[in-house]
Amino acid sequence: MLRIMIIKKIVLCTIPLILILLFGANAFALEVRVAGDRLSVEADQAPLQSILKRLAGRGIRISIDPGINPTITASFKDRDIQKGLGSILKSLDHALIWEAVQGPSGPIPRLAEIQVFRRGKKGLMKSLVTDSNLSIVKNPRDGSFLVKDEILLRLKPGTDPSELKRILRQIGGILINSQPGLGIYQIRLPENTDVPSLVDRIKGQASLEEAEPNYAYPLPAPLVNTESGGSAQTFSDASLPGGRVPVAVLDTGMMAGAGLEEFVLASKDVMNPEDPISDSLGHGTQMALIAAGVIRPKGVNIGLDTHTPIIPIRSFDDNGFTSNFNIMDSIDFALDHGARVLSLSWGSETHSDFLESAMDYASSKGLMVVASAGNEPTGKPVYPAAYSSVIGVGAIGKEGKPWESSNYGDFVTLYAPGFATFPVGYEGDPGVYAGTSISAAFVANLVADILSRNPSATKQEIMKILTEGNK
Repeated sequence: MLRIMIIKKIVLCTIPLILILLFGANAFALEVRVAGDRLSVEADQAPLQSILKRLAGRGIRISIDPGINPTITASFKDRDIQKGLGSILKSLDHALIWEAVQGPSGPIPRLAEIQVFRRGKKGLMKSLVTDSNLSIVKNPRDGSFLVKDEILLRLKPGTDPSELKRILRQIGGILINSQPGLGIYQIRLPENTDVPSLVDRIKGQASLEEAEPNYAYPLPAPLVNTESGGSAQTFSDASLPGGRVPVAVLDTGMMAGAGLEEFVLASKDVMNPEDPISDSLGHGTQMALIAAGVIRPKGVNIGLDTHTPIIPIRSFDDNGFTSNFNIMDSIDFALDHGARVLSLSWGSETHSDFLESAMDYASSKGLMVVASAGNEPTGKPVYPAAYSSVIGVGAIGKEGKPWESSNYGDFVTLYAPGFATFPVGYEGDPGVYAGTSISAAFVANLVADILSRNPSATKQEIMKILTEGNK
């Protein structure tokens, strides 16, 4: 993104009232609202950092010297955001950092960061941290999970950028990010917005091609096999041959010291892009071990040599949730770093047109997408496994028969071994785990091996090899 920095001195003006906070005897009233490029503030003796925290909650990064926190009294409505902040911060040294968000309608500027500092002492600034975990709510209509107060929009081709600004003002939204390849914009809405009702209300607009909540998806619960399983099948002497096709693992990340360093081609923490990748839950590390071929599922020929490079991407937060936009961001990173296979060891019964578009987009760019079918034998489609561009994978248990807890149905393309012993746990201890997550990661590893030996292999050719069991 193009970054533009505007450095000035600025103080505070005023905005309409949205939240009232009372702190003991030092009561203050505060409302902060951002709609498009317009700012409204109502503040009566409110600490500056409280105002900035509200802006951080709308997706604007805040960096400030912790010692700077004057009280602000201001009242203004629908003022240009730069001028509004200028009136609030006029007595302070500060910088406004702008980014050009790219999209099919052209670049659109957005305020990305506010810096407040003492002259000559910018090094004292610290990030005004907000919770990096997704704020998740349940849709009362169907029980699907949504990212609170967020919506995704796609404009019709050829729509003027000014139309997006008009929509933002209409819905009280602020542009957070975009996916140019998919033509999708991520919008943050006012607090406690009824997102499904808003989607219904704006869908008929002439310039709007599609609108959806930013759907969220949970990881499958850990399934630990209570039977004795022996030690993990680790390959300490494994070496990575050159010219191998990489697998992108979109999951909870990767733990340091898991024995995967040699296999990592690139990595990203989508939740905290400036931080090195980590994994607080363990599921992503388990799947990375399978996708890299460092650990084989039970029942697999131990001599099978399908070691492959991986691109671990932390797409899920510490609570085990991801979102449509996180997945889109992860796909872009995978494509930029040469992935040929996506390993998705998660799923939901929630159908999303935007997630389906993302899977189709990945497939159109040459990615083979593999996803787990789910660990509940309902026969109901689970997405993304059930999308036509995705290979849906169920689990095989003992004696090569379908595992009793594996989902099934026409959307399941094939079944693969679903039990493995891991040296790291998933929200628990190391040991034997079961699930279609393992099956999907293993199939992703096999697909990468086929493509490593035949880079031009089609999906049909790959499926024939997998189903016939000929390597």
